[in-house]
Amino acid sequence: MIIKNQSGYSLVELLVALVISLIVMGGIYVTSISQERTWQIEERMAELQANLRAGMYILERDLRLAGYDPLCISPPCYNVGFTNASATSLTFSMRKPDTNTIQTISYNLNAHKLGRAVGGSGYQPLILNVDALNFIYFDKSGNRLTTPLSSSDLKKIKMVQVTVVAHSETPDPNYNSTTPFKNLKGDTIFTPSDDDHYRRRSMTSRVLCRNIF
Repeated sequence: MIIKNQSGYSLVELLVALVISLIVMGGIYVTSISQERTWQIEERMAELQANLRAGMYILERDLRLAGYDPLCISPPCYNVGFTNASATSLTFSMRKPDTNTIQTISYNLNAHKLGRAVGGSGYQPLILNVDALNFIYFDKSGNRLTTPLSSSDLKKIKMVQVTVVAHSETPDPNYNSTTPFKNLKGDTIFTPSDDDHYRRRSMTSRVLCRNIF
């Protein structure tokens, strides 16, 4: 009788191979979940940054037109320009070249919305999920003007520094930061609470009011 050598895996070897496979699969799963979470965070922050840029573009465009008046032959002319300027809101006017009428534009922050109002209309949301809106005003010599500005100081505004702080649409349970946000002058304009899980971005722009003389 011929006996053939029948070799194979023992039960212990099979169990070891199974455990190793589970460990590898678990590592792949954890890595996949981590990459998915990172992708979602990056997508939300990119959307937030894009909204900030779009809103800031409109605000900058409006500010550059503050005080515009083609009928003003010998400036300065004070029938257009800034009529209100505080650290968190402002109002200014310009003359529309197409209708030859004076138009007023206002900006403020209400219920986490940066609002824009044109003429007598109500405020329309320009940027959502806003935590802070900060304005700093400078005269033609670069000196900072104290807010809220007096009627005489309103005529001195030559440059406006705007800082906006906004948060993501949804919170991130794995994220928490209480680092304060400051404007370029070092003033703290917003500090998250210690149980806040929102990710944030800030954007600052300096706008020269070229129509203010």
